[in-house]
Amino acid sequence: MECNSPQQQPQRRNKRSRSGCNTCRARKVKCDERPDGCGNCERLQLECSGYGRSAIRHSDAHTRARRMYRSCSDCRLGRAKCSGERPACSRCREKNLQCQYGENAEPVWPRRLTSTVDPPERPSSAPPENEAQTPYLAWLTSSDLPEKARVAVLVDNYFAHVHPIRCFAFLHKPSFLRRVDEELASEGQTALLHVVCALGAQFYALEWGATSQKLSPKFILRAGSRWADTAYSMVLKDLDKISIDNLMASQLLYDHALRVGTFAQAFMLGGITARMAQALQINLEFSTDILCLEPGLSISAREARRRLMWSCFVTDALLGSGVDQLMLIEERDIKIQLPCNERRFLQEAPCVTRTLDGTVLGFLRPEITPVDPDENMGIMAYFIQHIRIRKQVLRYIKHLDKAMSPWLPNSEFAILDKACWDWYNSLPENLHFTAPAIYARKASSQLGALVLLHCAHHQTLCDLYRLGAPALFKLRSAIEFPPEQSEYLEKMRSDLYKAAKSLATIIAEAERHGPHNLSDTWLPTVTYDSSRIMLYYLTQLIDPREQNSKDLVVQTIPYLQSNIRALRAMESLNAVSGRLADLAETMSRLLGSEAEIASGRNIVPDDFYSLDLEDTGRQTPAGVPAQSAPDYVLNPLTIYRMARRTIPERHAPERIASSATGGSAQATDISPPMLTGADELMLFTSDLGWTWQPAETAMDSGLEHTGLHPWVGGAQLHSDRQEQRGSWGHQFPFLS
Repeated sequence: MECNSPQQQPQRRNKRSRSGCNTCRARKVKCDERPDGCGNCERLQLECSGYGRSAIRHSDAHTRARRMYRSCSDCRLGRAKCSGERPACSRCREKNLQCQYGENAEPVWPRRLTSTVDPPERPSSAPPENEAQTPYLAWLTSSDLPEKARVAVLVDNYFAHVHPIRCFAFLHKPSFLRRVDEELASEGQTALLHVVCALGAQFYALEWGATSQKLSPKFILRAGSRWADTAYSMVLKDLDKISIDNLMASQLLYDHALRVGTFAQAFMLGGITARMAQALQINLEFSTDILCLEPGLSISAREARRRLMWSCFVTDALLGSGVDQLMLIEERDIKIQLPCNERRFLQEAPCVTRTLDGTVLGFLRPEITPVDPDENMGIMAYFIQHIRIRKQVLRYIKHLDKAMSPWLPNSEFAILDKACWDWYNSLPENLHFTAPAIYARKASSQLGALVLLHCAHHQTLCDLYRLGAPALFKLRSAIEFPPEQSEYLEKMRSDLYKAAKSLATIIAEAERHGPHNLSDTWLPTVTYDSSRIMLYYLTQLIDPREQNSKDLVVQTIPYLQSNIRALRAMESLNAVSGRLADLAETMSRLLGSEAEIASGRNIVPDDFYSLDLEDTGRQTPAGVPAQSAPDYVLNPLTIYRMARRTIPERHAPERIASSATGGSAQATDISPPMLTGADELMLFTSDLGWTWQPAETAMDSGLEHTGLHPWVGGAQLHSDRQEQRGSWGHQFPFLS
């Protein structure tokens, strides 16, 4: 026995692999490792490709024709068991689906098998030219809604990926599914159903492209767009017939318009939704019977109206960006409580929550008021609370000429900074950005909402800390920091950088769990601004001659790279992401260029569209005076400014001055990205001298003649500003 053992082992190793045959390894199943072909391949009539990379894979036409994959397209996409019957499987017959097999139904594992046995050259990223003509996907580009079974799939995609994010969770799923069945039976399809299907179609195509056939971002983005066009036409046709359904459809059309890049349409829809909400008076409770103890409107309908009003409030706040001229909904006019959590909404369980000012409704009797109303609130309610703080931060940034110096303990800056962190620290443990919360929210399709909640906080911090970088952002009246406040200014700039880096960490973690977790239309701007802030800090705000500055660049590169990857991942769900990814790549590439460093040029573009050629010849007409307009104080990526670019007859004050906004930070327990050795070598192959020059400053920033930075002999900033404690403070509820 002992003499035979050494002879058997080498022979066995030549024929077998501990990991199984290549086919089983590609399918990720256990293999019995039989030398003449494993049992799995024999049972499934697959060609057993042998053991190890040197094994020969038989891929001739006869072999492929002999084996048809067991699952049809619909069953595999729905992750359901397929009977494999031809011409239609039992599941497709039961659900009245169009059952399809064939070459397009090839699963992922044969591609893994190809890369294991016969590694190909780098595959082309170009999508098939005839993807729109693929028979199985042609219905996504049809002007008519598909059959009932496919509508159900689209609605499921909507509720899984769009419903949880931001404040779009105003549809009660059980009630809506019942309505869908009734509409399809009567063929009386509404605008709301069309836009829900349009949004669901994008995520259906996204999953199809990831599991079955590579699709271009453009095709995924435009999937279902004809249904959205139909919904838009229906809303405009019945614009005078104001209803809850039409308001819901308009809110979702606003989101769709942002995704596909029709910003003028989104801007106008934002106004329509605000006016509809005012006309319907959903800013008031339907009745004082909050617990629905008396007959009347259903529990789900009342909660849906509340959620719809808050959705309009959030839309108006984000569209207005702190400019009073652009906002139509005042928070003081909203007299309803915050939304309950999703579980209570789904189960139609009435409850009491807080109002926006932190109290409960004044007409509630003490006996029905819970001890802790926060227990009934979910992620949507906390997001709304933050949007209120964000409105105040942006309004403060737009009125710096009337603000107190930020280093004073009772300044508006100190109050807002404390408000941001008080809100953040009030989040319950299940809403922290930690691994347990991440996986819990992922299991309930709410990871995208959790990501947005934390990104909103960090983005708002960046907008607040932008005071330390007036040349990067559009500040009409920049704060001048006297020499004795240099440490305060340095800390503010450091906080700005840390905030942007934490944003990159959160976004990278979300991207790791799938691009659908980055589906909110705000996130591309947040990601891009995160890169801009980090690059500007590295090249303009710190002394680049110091060794620790070079070390910081090395540590930051992985965050810049992860932001670019995230922007590329969002390209299929947001029309602006591709362009932002290109700009972020250009900035990151210039950061490692010796020639650019030596030139002293600011590598951070001032305006997102600064490289566009279409407007290079546009000038303000002769005789038109310089005016105060929202263009002067808004980020070029805000909806208002993006919408104005599509208006041929616009007056163009933005040609007088231009700039952009930021992102933000906080530590999490998620591991940061790592820099590879090759990346580090690319950055510092020689002593580059680090002769950076200051960036150009924004018009009216007060910094046009301040000279170079201190480390190249520039003049220090001085302030003779009088403390202004005028009437500005009363505009903020927290200052009253």
